[in-house]
Amino acid sequence: MGRFRELLPLYAVIALGFLGFALTITLYIPMLMDRSFDLLPAASSTSLRASLSGLLLAMYPLGQFFGSPIIGKLSDYYGRKKILLLSLFACVLGFLGIALSIEFRSLILLFIFSFLTGICESNMAISQSVIADKFQDPILKNKLIGYAYSACSLGYMIGPLLGGLLGTSLGYSSPFWFVAIGVLLLIIWIFYNFEDQYLPNNSLEIKWVETITSIKSIFGRPKLIKYYIINFLIFFAVQGLNRVVPLYVVDEWRPSLHVYALLISWVSFMCFIANLFILGELVDRFSIQKLLSGLLLVSGLGVMLIVLPSHLIWMSVVWSVFLIIAIMTLPTCTSWLSHHADISEQGQVLGNNQALLVLGESSSAAIGGLIAAILIPLPIILMGVILFITGLFVLNHKNSA
Repeated sequence: MGRFRELLPLYAVIALGFLGFALTITLYIPMLMDRSFDLLPAASSTSLRASLSGLLLAMYPLGQFFGSPIIGKLSDYYGRKKILLLSLFACVLGFLGIALSIEFRSLILLFIFSFLTGICESNMAISQSVIADKFQDPILKNKLIGYAYSACSLGYMIGPLLGGLLGTSLGYSSPFWFVAIGVLLLIIWIFYNFEDQYLPNNSLEIKWVETITSIKSIFGRPKLIKYYIINFLIFFAVQGLNRVVPLYVVDEWRPSLHVYALLISWVSFMCFIANLFILGELVDRFSIQKLLSGLLLVSGLGVMLIVLPSHLIWMSVVWSVFLIIAIMTLPTCTSWLSHHADISEQGQVLGNNQALLVLGESSSAAIGGLIAAILIPLPIILMGVILFITGLFVLNHKNSA
């Protein structure tokens, strides 16, 4: 419990950051599918709205893709706390820009500010780096990183509730104003309560071009490439489910924003419980490789069942059960990668890993939206197939610890 309290400010950063991200999932899809909200012409087709929903949802994580390796490397050079505070302050400006874009009904500005906010909101890599700095035991590290993903789920759980409540009563832009204020308060907490014990490596002059293109370092360590590829496939499928299933729900059942937000919150709550309590028990019983392969195989088969129920309640049950299994693959595959990286490169490696996570988020949102324009349930089945095939690969992988 003492270790958890020590890392609590970092978990708060993750939770609040993903709360803002959850607002985009909660509000962007209903907002673009709402013909009475003039962000798009009322005559726009469902296929166009579905495609634009996927592309718009891709902007935030696409920004994180470019920002994560940069922030990870800068935190190695200048220190965790300095870069964390700077990124949080930039997030405030980003959320204010999103709110103003919605107020002025500017889809172009909404795309731009969603992308820029994503670049700034790449600080989960810093939190993971702190855990990697402090704790080397793979079982303890997996548990603590699991808590980080529980914070993600907590953000995903509170975000839809906030979005549904404020969005219904005060308009689509109001939740983003609220989050901007929350980030300001978090900056104050981090400034006074987080102690950065990491000694930055600033003996060498930082090269900005190399920093901006630091994602290429994924290919600089041949022994890690296979783990990066596995993680990307997992991120693509699991995070993709969080985008294509809500689109399927809105198209199939047309729930109110309130009901839709409650459903997203319920599923996120189940994921929160899974990473906080269930994953720790599984880690104690199975090796990382066996656990990861089992989670992938079971969730892959189960995800394909989501499209079968004809009632929203039964669909939500199937969705929540198998998503909580799938969501536990995220900290597990991250720990698997961290275990095979040297301590001196944890910031860079986990920054790259975070970049792959958000690349999976952005590409699956964009590709899922385009495939959904053909047939709405089709991308859900695709995500299930990817999870199952990746599970088979992990199961038969011979050179893993």
